[in-house]
Amino acid sequence: MDFINEEQAISGLADTVIKGGISLYNAVKYIYSIGENDFYKINIKDAFKVVLNNITDGDSLRSFGLRIDNGSCSEMQNTEYDKVLPMIIYSFAVRLPTLRNVRNGDDRMTDDQIQKVYSIVMARGAENPDGLIREEYAEFKYLVHKGRPLPPYTAEWFKTYIYTHVPSLADITNKNMFLLGFADVLFAMFYACLEEELSGKVLEYSARAYSIPLDK
Repeated sequence: MDFINEEQAISGLADTVIKGGISLYNAVKYIYSIGENDFYKINIKDAFKVVLNNITDGDSLRSFGLRIDNGSCSEMQNTEYDKVLPMIIYSFAVRLPTLRNVRNGDDRMTDDQIQKVYSIVMARGAENPDGLIREEYAEFKYLVHKGRPLPPYTAEWFKTYIYTHVPSLADITNKNMFLLGFADVLFAMFYACLEEELSGKVLEYSARAYSIPLDK
């Protein structure tokens, strides 16, 4: 794909992935904090709307008066839970080959361009410890090229990690169950919005977006 400034486009797409990862990571914490004192005071539909309309804003839910400090999220203040952030970013990065679907034919992002975006994201801290997330970049690249259906984005890896590595969140409590149930819906909807955001960025950076039609 032709970009007005390819380096800027690739960097901008990588930034969007990383900011999206930070936003989802923080959104999970904010949602968890709802269970502390305000479970019945905040309309969860409103929380969804705010997060999904601001997917690169890591603190969008602060407008509800929520906090993600030691008081409301003490169970998440540990080294093992900190690893969730690089895992979220990795889970987004492996799906970057879907950027080839933004346009058809020759006027689409090339494998090389997408690989550059992926490399930047990985270099900036994306991780998949112990291969817990079973999806891989090469897998999505193959599926996209073959035009085959892609597996849905889910919170299964997140829940598995919580159950096996973060015992403070694995106990059966109202607050923990609220979090894990919310994650199922949030992860799927958030990724759909991120994919739409990335597609919009591709078109925004593309040379065609700035072309001036010839007079007839």
